[in-house]
Amino acid sequence: MRLPAPNFEDRSPERIIEENVYFDSAGYAYRALSWLDIAKKRRNVCALQYAAHDIRQAIEQLLFEDLVMSVGTALDRKDYEKCKGNSTKIQNMIKRLSPDYDRLVQFAQAIISTIPGAPPIIVRDHSVLMRHWGVTSKYLHWGGEATETVKSDSWFDSGVLAVDSAATHIWEKMRSGLSGIMMPSDMQPEIRSLWERFRTGEIDLTAVERAAHLALPVLRRR
Repeated sequence: MRLPAPNFEDRSPERIIEENVYFDSAGYAYRALSWLDIAKKRRNVCALQYAAHDIRQAIEQLLFEDLVMSVGTALDRKDYEKCKGNSTKIQNMIKRLSPDYDRLVQFAQAIISTIPGAPPIIVRDHSVLMRHWGVTSKYLHWGGEATETVKSDSWFDSGVLAVDSAATHIWEKMRSGLSGIMMPSDMQPEIRSLWERFRTGEIDLTAVERAAHLALPVLRRR
């Protein structure tokens, strides 16, 4: 399944900064791809740097969005201030406040998949996002001889590949479904029981889907 998305190709710099400007993870990823399109077609270093900046912003915002979604009211102001603007701290905060995050997203995806017509839930690997964040950083924080960086074809081509890999990974994930999670505190008793059994490794995702199919008619009537 691929969700509809605006076209990011052949947009002028003026259009990039004036049209469809959103400061969320999707907005940053969209602008990164638009800048990258210019960088590729014009071999423009400035456009490459703008693309690297925006895809890093997309990753940082995406991690923060996942933190808020997975932790909810457990994220107090002190925790927010500690991790604000720092992707590594945000990732660590998710691990501390929501240690079962990865399994919870997989569980939510399995449950949602049993509902006819429901869009799939995106399962993200935060370690992959952090690797992309680190690699693209090289094209924002650099110094030295220009012939080895901004005037080097190999430096430019490597930068395009790095940013393209990160942006495409994020954009395709976004187009494959919707972000979402099921908070255990909000689950129906039957689903909460399934979650606890899956969380502890008693059952796998196949068993979760099978049990959810059986429970669905009961939950609909409730």
